[in-house]
Amino acid sequence: MHTKSLSNYLIEKASGEKVYFEGQKLVDSLIRSGASQELANQILQAISLELHDGMQTSEIYQKAYHILKKQERKTAANYRLKQAVFQLGPSGYPFEYFVGELFKARGFKVEVGKLVNGYSVRHEIDVIATNSHKHIFVECKFHNYQGTKTNVIVPMYIRSRFNDLNRARQFDDQLKETNTQGWIITNTRFTEDAIKFGRDYGLTLLGWDYPAKGNLKDWIELENLHPITCLSSITQKEKKALLDKGVVMCNDLYKKIMTRDTLPLKPRNLRACKRELKDFIEE
Repeated sequence: MHTKSLSNYLIEKASGEKVYFEGQKLVDSLIRSGASQELANQILQAISLELHDGMQTSEIYQKAYHILKKQERKTAANYRLKQAVFQLGPSGYPFEYFVGELFKARGFKVEVGKLVNGYSVRHEIDVIATNSHKHIFVECKFHNYQGTKTNVIVPMYIRSRFNDLNRARQFDDQLKETNTQGWIITNTRFTEDAIKFGRDYGLTLLGWDYPAKGNLKDWIELENLHPITCLSSITQKEKKALLDKGVVMCNDLYKKIMTRDTLPLKPRNLRACKRELKDFIEE
């Protein structure tokens, strides 16, 4: 039995900051992932039995995930989404591909890792997304650790590159009237200075939970596009092998399994993966 209230426990965030535990935040997070109020409260009660001062938030959420995983597989995948995106590293290229797929889901034509001529120099652009109305240059900033933030140096640098690209377009009759935008997308967060600079200089910043509505997490869940790292039926080694083969998205993996493509999965795991993907992808 606890000798003190749950809110009196000091826990440690990924950044190292010590904060008091807020059970409602955990409950709200679980509900946003699709858990019922009753199940979320049950998980909080289970976590409270192991709560102690100095416990890391990552450990708390990992324990919650394991409980949730036993109850609702798809809900668990949504809850684990942030960690799954982190597992797209360390090179960052799978993240760029993943971002490209999000734009494709919105009807954009997408190119990843393309060289584009600016007015002064050539630039390698992580993702270029175009439709009949917009031409978007995207810089993807992938971080391997949750506590890492994208600082103001990044939008300052991107603004300079964007200016050079935009100036070149003023001499192209086909492109000079196009709505051209510069975006920065990160799997973590931005510093306050980075957000202010981006806002002041016309850049679109998209972080895991920034802006409050329409952020990266919202976008992923709305489009129901999840990376293979969300899956619990295959090993970390198998996930890495799939990423190395360019298989990043759950829907891509499902198609390959259904067309009997050769995949680096053990037969038993492949069967389990097929069941998990079918439950997860098909509404």
